[in-house]
Amino acid sequence: MTFHIPQLWYYAATLFLLTAIVFGLLYIRADHSALSRRKRSWLLVLRLISGCLLLALLLDWRREATREAEERPILQVVVDHSLSMATADAPEQRTRYSAAADALVSKIQPAWKDPSRMRFGLVGDGYRDGLPADSTASAPTSSLGRSLLQVLENNSDKALGGVILLSDGAPSDEDSLQNTIRQYQDARVPIFPWVIGTAAQPDDVRIYTAKIEQPSPSSPNLKATCNIDSPGYAGKSTTLRILHKGKTLHQQKIVLEGKPQSLTIDFLSPHRGLHFYEIEMDAMINEISVNNNKTSAACELLREPIRIMYMEGSYPTEITFLRKGLEADAEMEIDCLNLVGYEPINFNEEDNRIFQDLEGRDVPSVRHPTRGYPKTLKELLKYDVVIFSDIRKEAFTKEQLDATVAFVEEFGGGFVMVGGSTSFGAGEYQKTVIDKLMPIEVTNRSDPIFADVGIVLSDIGEKHPIMRVADNEAENRTAWTRDFTGFTGLNYVQRAKPGAYVLGRTKAYYKGYNNLVLFAVQQIGRGRTMAFTSDTTAAWGRKFESEWGPEKKNNQYYRRFWNNTIRWLAADRIARKNGELSIATTAGQAVPGEKITITIPAASPTALVGLALTVNQPDSPPSDLPLQWNGVQRRWEAEVPANKPGNITLKAVCLNAEGEEISRQAGIYIRPDPNESVALATREPLMRQLALDTGGQLMDHSNFAVLLAEISNRATPVTWKRTIPVWDRWWILLPLLLIITSEWLIRRNI
Repeated sequence: MTFHIPQLWYYAATLFLLTAIVFGLLYIRADHSALSRRKRSWLLVLRLISGCLLLALLLDWRREATREAEERPILQVVVDHSLSMATADAPEQRTRYSAAADALVSKIQPAWKDPSRMRFGLVGDGYRDGLPADSTASAPTSSLGRSLLQVLENNSDKALGGVILLSDGAPSDEDSLQNTIRQYQDARVPIFPWVIGTAAQPDDVRIYTAKIEQPSPSSPNLKATCNIDSPGYAGKSTTLRILHKGKTLHQQKIVLEGKPQSLTIDFLSPHRGLHFYEIEMDAMINEISVNNNKTSAACELLREPIRIMYMEGSYPTEITFLRKGLEADAEMEIDCLNLVGYEPINFNEEDNRIFQDLEGRDVPSVRHPTRGYPKTLKELLKYDVVIFSDIRKEAFTKEQLDATVAFVEEFGGGFVMVGGSTSFGAGEYQKTVIDKLMPIEVTNRSDPIFADVGIVLSDIGEKHPIMRVADNEAENRTAWTRDFTGFTGLNYVQRAKPGAYVLGRTKAYYKGYNNLVLFAVQQIGRGRTMAFTSDTTAAWGRKFESEWGPEKKNNQYYRRFWNNTIRWLAADRIARKNGELSIATTAGQAVPGEKITITIPAASPTALVGLALTVNQPDSPPSDLPLQWNGVQRRWEAEVPANKPGNITLKAVCLNAEGEEISRQAGIYIRPDPNESVALATREPLMRQLALDTGGQLMDHSNFAVLLAEISNRATPVTWKRTIPVWDRWWILLPLLLIITSEWLIRRNI
């Protein structure tokens, strides 16, 4: 039994109950010459029961009836009518398209027992119903993936027993074909390809598809993936180039395999934003066509590096190790400030000094009026991670410390405090709001301790991403044991705060210094924090910053440790800034007349606030695209028609978690010439895999009758469900009638 609550039902029920109680009490207490108080009480009870019953009926109670049955299957036969099917290499010098039509009419139709349960259609640049009436194939592309998906969608309400595909099996959208296979697997509908044509093809080099992606939004590296074919040139070499507006950005030699192969090319681009890149290969000797040796693909290059504010209380020259370690990663940008801890300074005055590190680069004072620590939250939000390394609390105003806490708690920023004579309890930070961010308990014995200590990782620490400084578990264990340089001092901390995780504790030979907290992390509000109770500079970590590497020959592990730390601390901040917005297309290239599906993943329909999508067609002004929510795959979808050759650009916008507008762009290259007729070779291995993945089998002249009989005899289970209203059942209306009758009889004083 199920029910539906009308929109105003709660209000109606509340109003009824309140009215019934108030007027009922007044009715009982009032003087009435004809009815006693007892009878009036019974009348009130009966009226309340009848009212409640009527309210219950308003819920529209229904029961679900289920009926299971088996239906005879429907067979869908589709014929590929793309240009490659016009090749005359079928028996008797017929075209592939003519041979496919003949196989349908003379073989498949007579062998199927029930013509009423057979459907026909054509596939190519899309799907359409009907028998192959045209004398020649004319579709500009072999979009088998998209076409077969349309076949499945058109038969979603029917018992589809299988799909026979009469084709040469050379799709132009091989990438989308994989998604179609998954849909057929979910629907349990097998595909039976009937491959027509020859596997022989004239010598040719062709780029089927090309896609360019940016693996990380904070890196300028791009990755191009190209699917190519090169019949007749197995073992030959050629040059592949990636260009931007005619200027070569990357080129490399590739060895052709003489068959379909996938290439992955990493390259750098200086061009931020959405740009179209040309991809081309050199022409080969005796090649049948050079028009298909090149194509274009679009990619939006985002340059959003992880920005770090690093403040050091040791000598300015000590900044160099950490700065160089982080800057070795192209995805990180670091601003450094300095304030030597032991130097006397008047904190009531601004400090205009600018120091230099070992490389002669400027290091302004923490309290510099224009280049120092940000004075407002807005300025601080330009960064992702803040490092307090042995900096006196007096260097900051109350507003700056409050902004730092808000930066972490409210805006997902990362914060790490590094040990020293003015850090943690030694710097009396527990008396400031920064105590909210420290994942350790400051004790009375938090003064600096000068002692040689090693480290023992906790169970959590061994698996935590910060502590993974090597590529495998064995090397990582060696890095933290045999190769670890140790420290010569730390701040005395015995335990972490509730909710924090201790990643490592000290290993020492001095009584009282063993098992102290060395590394601890915690989630604070929307951000992440870390306590590093020793030092990252020469005071306590001279060997740590310069020799912690394989066999203590370099500082490789030191740089990896800090890289991991920054990435972990910045993760929530970056996610909030960038939002969850992404845009994808089913194809990066198309031809006029095709339709391309645009997808925008989202956790729910309301997850992307203010989402809008615009398209800019060649020689046309931008226009809005309507979006439809796909609840099964959790994404927004839109379709873009390829009207004319050129570049299509797409732009999606929404608001991030901080209410700021963010956008993502994508592009589609519309080829002027599909060059479909050059793809003469059949792709039998691909069709065999298509059949295998969907539960079908390759079909031909020798086995079509057997396979058709199997499909025809296969019963398809169908479950029918319907809901039946129950408000009009006699066993519900009869009690209501009895109650109303009883009320009338009592009121008539019978």
